[in-house]
Amino acid sequence: MANADTLLGRNDTILYAAVGAEDAVMMSMEAGQYYGLNAVARRVWELLETPKRIAELREAICEEFEVDAQTCATDLDVFVGQLLAKDVVRVVTP
Repeated sequence: MANADTLLGRNDTILYAAVGAEDAVMMSMEAGQYYGLNAVARRVWELLETPKRIAELREAICEEFEVDAQTCATDLDVFVGQLLAKDVVRVVTP
């Protein structure tokens, strides 16, 4: 189970492309899955260019988007759980 101190990194096999100014798409060739990203999800992916702790992601998203801390934490936890379940991101051991 991930918590605020969990260090996350991208799965390097995921293909990614920005679409327009805010959206993006990703594809997992391993899973044969295609994912559409909104502006917030795209920013999370961009932030994970280098491994980040979930707490760092929360802080950045709260600063950059108009969202209160509790909503941000809840929504980000759900999103990170989905990314981990689909092997789009992985827990990194420091």
